Amino acid sequence: MRSRRTPPDSSSARDSAATDSAASSAVRSSSAVALSSRRDALRLLGAGAVAGLAGCLGGDGQMDDDFPEGVRFDRGWRTYAHDDANTAFIPEGTAVAEPTVEYESDFGMDSTEPVAVDGVGYTSGDPLRAFDSAAGEVLWSAQGKNWTAPVVLDGVVYSLGVTAHGPNRLVLYRARTGREFRTIELPGRPQTPPAFSNDRETLFLGLGGERVCAVDIDAGEVRWTRSLFGAVRLPLAVNLGSVFVVTEGQRLYCLGADGSAYWQAPTETVEAVAPVVGEERVYIAGWDRIAALERQNGDVVWEDDGGVHRRLAFDGERLYAARGSLRALDSATGEERWRYDPRENVSAASLVADTVYVGTGQGELVALNRTDGGGPLGDRERWSLPLGRYVGHSLAATDRRVYCPVVRDDDQAQLVVVGDADASGAGTTATAGGSES
Repeated sequence: MRSRRTPPDSSSARDSAATDSAASSAVRSSSAVALSSRRDALRLLGAGAVAGLAGCLGGDGQMDDDFPEGVRFDRGWRTYAHDDANTAFIPEGTAVAEPTVEYESDFGMDSTEPVAVDGVGYTSGDPLRAFDSAAGEVLWSAQGKNWTAPVVLDGVVYSLGVTAHGPNRLVLYRARTGREFRTIELPGRPQTPPAFSNDRETLFLGLGGERVCAVDIDAGEVRWTRSLFGAVRLPLAVNLGSVFVVTEGQRLYCLGADGSAYWQAPTETVEAVAPVVGEERVYIAGWDRIAALERQNGDVVWEDDGGVHRRLAFDGERLYAARGSLRALDSATGEERWRYDPRENVSAASLVADTVYVGTGQGELVALNRTDGGGPLGDRERWSLPLGRYVGHSLAATDRRVYCPVVRDDDQAQLVVVGDADASGAGTTATAGGSES
């Protein structure tokens, strides 16, 4: 881990491409209004925008907490990495205590992270499916291909794929019935799941042709489109009027909700994963670098050469990075707080309350204690449950359920839902225990 801060005048953090130069020259005055005062921004958003927030401000003697205040945190897992900041964290959820296999799909699926809301899971693929794990049945499906991860918000499924409407349409379905009720024409083929503004009036997408766009949801109209350097295929991160985009041109862009270019910085890594945005910093990672940057100007706060091979997770105080082992890094300094190092690789982490879920290359779902000291006896593992040959690449979690893409022993892929035995009845049970690495 290396901690450094570039000078305020550093050109490395604001090395603008030609398309962004005019807007970048105005970033200092724009960001002073849009970024510097989180209280002003939250006042504009209203109290409802932070209804799910708990314990994120910290205090004397506590770790620096960079929890993204503006983001709405639903109890379900409604989108990739749970929310628009890509935290993969449910702060006030209830973790699985006594795990049991509740549901095993009879359909195949790829390794795309599922989503789940109100007891219904959604998987992309061909077709897009909605299923009730408690009832053990598929509720509906929609034909198409090349789907991104769906997003479920306020009873609506936002799905992006090549359907009968063609490749450049955002299709909206009723979440419970699958009834298609609206389509929105886009200026190109969508490449990422939608990410929403804090007030949920605007969604942002990566498009083919190295572009991003913003769509007014009520009007169904594209507000703006901006060209960047490099293809946009990773999920965007959004919070408090800022949109963060990592491109295949190895650039991180910070845009305003109106499309203005605030700043850009090099990612300095390959095989990047989606960015995560906190209150004061934005976090980027790839194969051989993890870095925290100032959200206002892109200056590097700290960096680590450990790298990742799966998406990040974030609880405000710690950034969770998976590459072989799982490391919990201090979000303010990059210092390693704890490490979980099983015999095989781990999936990306998914967080519910004080529990961290990971899948392993040995086919187990494992629940870990999220705190720095581990459990009462210093144990990191709470329980593990064998599910197949491999679990991952990333999981979805809700209250008392975990949705796991699994490769079975016969090399077939399926979705397995692990529930709580208290609520789900009998099934395959877990092995308790384990020790901290």
